Amino acid sequence: MAETTNPAPRAYLLGSELRYARTQAHMTMRDLAERLDLSHSVIVRWENGSRVPSSDSVSAVCAVLGLSSSERDRLAEMAREAAAEPANSVSVGSTGEQDQLAALLEYERNASTITDVAPVLMPGLTQTSDYVRAIVGTENGDVDKWVTMRLGRKDIITRRRNPTHYVAFLLESVLHQQIGDRETHIDQLHHLIELGKRDNVKIRVIPTTAGWTPAHTGPFVLLEFDRADPVVHLEHHRSSATLRDKDDVTAYLEARDHLARAAMNPEDSIGHIAAVVNRWENTA
Repeated sequence: MAETTNPAPRAYLLGSELRYARTQAHMTMRDLAERLDLSHSVIVRWENGSRVPSSDSVSAVCAVLGLSSSERDRLAEMAREAAAEPANSVSVGSTGEQDQLAALLEYERNASTITDVAPVLMPGLTQTSDYVRAIVGTENGDVDKWVTMRLGRKDIITRRRNPTHYVAFLLESVLHQQIGDRETHIDQLHHLIELGKRDNVKIRVIPTTAGWTPAHTGPFVLLEFDRADPVVHLEHHRSSATLRDKDDVTAYLEARDHLARAAMNPEDSIGHIAAVVNRWENTA
């Protein structure tokens, strides 16, 4: 795999797992490199995801670190998957958009907590199929693929076993912004309420009275992991990007904390959404 300053998701997550295992074994990168008879720079590239080690190399690392056979097999499989993964870069166009959504899916699948900030549209993991169709547009020949891929994302928060913890912040104005026909909008609001009843999901509305908040600067998704540093996903009209720089991510962590202070609590948010639904249903 060619080296890149913006590693693909599987390479990034594998590198984080290797770094975690090494630090748990109280071994420095130079110590590990010496034990493996490798250059220190090779270990650096493995751990930052810019280079994917072979499954044999991963097995050798596991042996030096004293990991179990099951852990060795798991990491070796991650290495095989990472080696087959295309480099992650910002792409433009239909194929590029699907590649970037696939990259986001990989991060979401491995995240322990996802914070979705939505100042314009309903948060991605809360969208109904009709809402997605209204966004993509029926004139798009790939609409069915888009709907399937986007709805497939929702499994991580609705599955019965170990669902991901999900927090969605949305501006109050999103509740009143009709996307698609009236029925689509009302169904979307009902769906938001139902998701908010799940133990692992928190829907939080940012009231108009809150004034300016970091949500007003644009949408973002903050993904946190058990063993990897958090990343931020930014989606634009026809492209997207993933931020991993520590200073950049720290700024978004602080933005998340700001929103937590400004937003309604989950219970009040669901009550507010229910009141909005009632007005929509009782207004001609």
